[in-house]
Amino acid sequence: MKTRVVFNKGTFELKTVTNKVLGLQRDKGLKPKEYTNYVLGTNNEWRYDTFVNWDFFPSIQLPILVYFKETQTPEYMQTKGSLGPHQMDRRDNGQMHWFPAFANVKQIREQFEAHGCTKVGSVHGEEFKRQ
Repeated sequence: MKTRVVFNKGTFELKTVTNKVLGLQRDKGLKPKEYTNYVLGTNNEWRYDTFVNWDFFPSIQLPILVYFKETQTPEYMQTKGSLGPHQMDRRDNGQMHWFPAFANVKQIREQFEAHGCTKVGSVHGEEFKRQ
């Protein structure tokens, strides 16, 4: 199975497809994976107009994770989290998501920008460091 970053007309999607769908090789008895978020149990598809931030961690020059935050996930389902020595993006305004930077991050950045995904600033904790 492979995961794809998909930029649809109105939505961003993380999609898991089988080798058979990709035309790479015959599937050997694997059942298609349910296309739901394993943490929240929701679909892995979000409207661009619900994005409140996105970035690359630790940087676009050395991307390990792609980050985005959205408000489409109902508040009662949202989970809060942290990564590293600083809690990431402590703004209480949506659900954070992380996925490995397995694709061309410059293309991902271009698509986030082309689809009008809001970017309000760093998620690295700089705005929370003590003076």
